[in-house]
Amino acid sequence: MKAAQFYGGKDIRVETVPDPTPAAEQVLVKVEAAGICGSDLHGYHHQPDKPLSPRIGGHELAGQIVEIGKDVAEHTTGERVAIEPISPCNKCPECYNGYYNICANLRHAGGGFAEFMVARTSNAYVLPDSVSAEGGALAEVYAVAVHAVNRATVSPGDRVAIIGSGPVGLTIAQVADIAGATSIAVLGKPDAPIQIAHEAVDAVPINVDKTDAVEAVMDWSNGRGADVVFEAVGGKANTLEQATQIATKRGRVCMVGGHGAPLTFSERFARSRELTIIWSFCYGRRGGKTEFQIAIDLLAAGKLDPSPLVTHQFNLDDITRAFAVAAGRDEHGSVKVLVMPNN
Repeated sequence: MKAAQFYGGKDIRVETVPDPTPAAEQVLVKVEAAGICGSDLHGYHHQPDKPLSPRIGGHELAGQIVEIGKDVAEHTTGERVAIEPISPCNKCPECYNGYYNICANLRHAGGGFAEFMVARTSNAYVLPDSVSAEGGALAEVYAVAVHAVNRATVSPGDRVAIIGSGPVGLTIAQVADIAGATSIAVLGKPDAPIQIAHEAVDAVPINVDKTDAVEAVMDWSNGRGADVVFEAVGGKANTLEQATQIATKRGRVCMVGGHGAPLTFSERFARSRELTIIWSFCYGRRGGKTEFQIAIDLLAAGKLDPSPLVTHQFNLDDITRAFAVAAGRDEHGSVKVLVMPNN
């Protein structure tokens, strides 16, 4: 089969590799759509001194089961599925309590940037007919948003501000909207993704390159600030400081983005306003259902619309171009870029 082999940084090569075979508790999936994630781009921007051992990337994906391993009873061939990429130990206290996203032995799997990949049966979630392959590929991103909104306890009537207009920020906007947020503001750049949020959930668009973000939020909130602030940028920017500045008194700040540098903020300012700072990582289980399944259920019910977020699609042979477009948001206005390995 053909697969995109990642040798580090921008060194991505489409090569022929052996076809995978499902083990006893695995299924073989023909990949229909795989998304380029922000974490993929972190590696893309850091070229190593010498090539790394090749690996097949891609952890946001959906496809069709074409073969099942021995003793697999949960699935049949022909089923359309989305793949949850994280696998916990299911033995530690965190796993027992439903917080498997912070399992000490959590494993992350990829393999979506290929014609076929294998997955554990427990990681394959059946997609209803109403959910497209593109929507299934975004299920992982929506699960992150479901977890973040749950962590921050967005309630009906809350004013919600989101720092970041990438896929995570825009999915949080949609999930916060159905959770009852009375008004949503999205802070980001360039104009194209912010406009998507405006059209999708009537969010107030705030371009941080064109206006003072703090002043704009205060104007939007009549001088009060946001009840809940989500940080969905990560990287190296000190967005925690900005998040505390735009939160209302006794507001909640939920940090979703992953940062590669230490964060600082005015402790005195945050303490005097009794702000709550919350951290959100991946997704877990709520009650008897995983948040990954909740995301799929919301997609199936038509509560979430992934179509405006998918701005570009590329064949597997064009994956180098796909990554360049995903990395060039200012130039291309890209939000979620999908690779379609079997097109």
